[in-house]
Amino acid sequence: MPELPEVENIVQGLREHVVGRKIANIIIHKPLIIKGPYRLRRQQAIDTLQSKTVTAVIRRAKRLIITTDCPLSIIVQLGMTGKFLISPPNAPLAPHTHAVIKFLDNRELRFIDPRRFGRICFIENLDPENPDPAMIAAGFGKLGPDALDCTLPEFLQMLDSKRVIKTLLLDQTRIAGLGNIYVDEALHQANIHPASIACYLSKKKAEKLLTCINNILHSAIKHGGTTFSDYRNAYGELGRFKQFLKVYQRTDQPCRKCSTSIERVKIAGRSSHYCPKCQKLKPKSKV
Repeated sequence: MPELPEVENIVQGLREHVVGRKIANIIIHKPLIIKGPYRLRRQQAIDTLQSKTVTAVIRRAKRLIITTDCPLSIIVQLGMTGKFLISPPNAPLAPHTHAVIKFLDNRELRFIDPRRFGRICFIENLDPENPDPAMIAAGFGKLGPDALDCTLPEFLQMLDSKRVIKTLLLDQTRIAGLGNIYVDEALHQANIHPASIACYLSKKKAEKLLTCINNILHSAIKHGGTTFSDYRNAYGELGRFKQFLKVYQRTDQPCRKCSTSIERVKIAGRSSHYCPKCQKLKPKSKV
């Protein structure tokens, strides 16, 4: 479930504690989480990274990237329940700890993932300023513009589609970083029904939606992301944005704009939460 704000909070926490530190060792407790070109030669990657210094911790959409002063970088996809926690060396391993990055100062990063949908990948020659080419070469899917960096022209071009707006916003190849939580919240803030056809949104409505996406994401980052069950930041703290949600997982509760009961509907197999009064489904014309 971690989306852009959750990954951004983890990245911000890790930067403070690991940039400039040397890697002593990497221990993989669950080899199946290793994907990419070093899947079958992970020990070679681990040997290469020993004694190397972390130079940056960055985010690309929902991907967490750790670069070093050697050609290898570490890419982490948290999946549904993944966490990347800073831990003291003598702390007992939590259940479902699948990988540990040990540093020479005895600090540790522990990757914990109960449902095991998370992935770790070692890739070569990644440019922190432009990470996509190296990730694509390593077999990662192509990403659209980051949701926080998407320009209005890029957004308007993306909306030139007869796909349902909810489905389109979840497509990481069109706009990257959004998931169910923040799409539902942005559509509600913009007063757009999740089943609206993208190309029928007017330029004014599209501009409002992009503004709402940015507002929601920045607010969620400020409040540490959203925790329903598993998500924790790098310090093990819960996200606090749940209390500010207007529609997501609030079925049958009153809309905080108009008091109408929030409804839930499935769109392309995904649950969508919306207010039937604030987010009326418009006819197929520019709205």
